[in-house]
Amino acid sequence: MGRSTKRGGNAEMSVNQAALDVAQLARNMAAGYAANIAAIRIAPRVNDKALVQLIAEYPIDSVQRKDGTKWSFDTQDALVSAVANQAIAAELPRVWLAGSLLAVGDALKDNSYFDHAPELELVYHLRNGVAHGNRFDIRRPDKLKKYPAHNRDAAFHTNTIFEITPALDGQPVLFDFMGAGDVLDLLCSVGLHLDRVGRGERMC
Repeated sequence: MGRSTKRGGNAEMSVNQAALDVAQLARNMAAGYAANIAAIRIAPRVNDKALVQLIAEYPIDSVQRKDGTKWSFDTQDALVSAVANQAIAAELPRVWLAGSLLAVGDALKDNSYFDHAPELELVYHLRNGVAHGNRFDIRRPDKLKKYPAHNRDAAFHTNTIFEITPALDGQPVLFDFMGAGDVLDLLCSVGLHLDRVGRGERMC
């Protein structure tokens, strides 16, 4: 399912479109986080004249309900909340990353976690953790023997190795076990790994 073949010279290369799609999703989630952070940090740096002009042009904005009606909000109030309300400013980064892990984790699950690479399995545990109150929920510690979960072989990471062990059960996920940048490294690593899976490259 989701596979095709491309002929290159005398060799055939299998293409796993599902892997390529999830790879793009992972990259989009990382890029979306950066976009959100940039917007939040740039907003208070916009000069007063430009901000007044912006609000004058877009005093009211909205999102659509399922039935087609609009849920409207005041642009100025929304900008002030994003900048001045510390509770909102602190929670926005966590919410985006939690949503990213849920989205990518669910897409991986739909594809049986492809080749169960350690970085994909790391997403599995992070996704379950953020879905259970931002705390690790390791119900099957024996599974870690078959499918280890870590970033040791990931394409992007610092010197810090993140590995899931049974001892983490009940411990906080974001931003105690991993920081925002570490999650972004992981998402980018997942994207690169799944690109290789999608192109049918043989893993070492």
